Amino acid sequence: MLPPVLLAAFPDLDADGGVVTHPPNPAYNCVAWAVGVTDAVWWPADPDGYWPPGAPDELTVDAVAAALAVAGYAPCADGGYEPGFEKAAVYARGGVPTHVARQLAGGLWSSKLGRDCMVSHATSGGVEGAVYGTVTQYLRRQHP
Repeated sequence: MLPPVLLAAFPDLDADGGVVTHPPNPAYNCVAWAVGVTDAVWWPADPDGYWPPGAPDELTVDAVAAALAVAGYAPCADGGYEPGFEKAAVYARGGVPTHVARQLAGGLWSSKLGRDCMVSHATSGGVEGAVYGTVTQYLRRQHP
């Protein structure tokens, strides 16, 4: 059972098979998780975080996509599962990036909710809504 605070923030998460998979951990966030990093917070224009050289240090969807490209991701058409590939979904609200989810082997999606807990969900739509907005871009890379 998902905690009420998650159900309030992400009303579609329960119907999308949402499950808390890891407790809160402030050491990393969603972008870091999407690239496989669990010891740094990746976010543009964050003086306390990390942002990869070569990616614009600005809060835009293009900047987040450029950071993911540094880690081997390239744009793709959709979030459908493709064996041998790992996908990322970039979310935005009003054109401003808010979240990145990572598709795991087998097709489940995984979201590190900021510096809070991590959840799995069946589709990228599981965390869409008022908090994160909608998926604006999908990227993929070969499984590392």
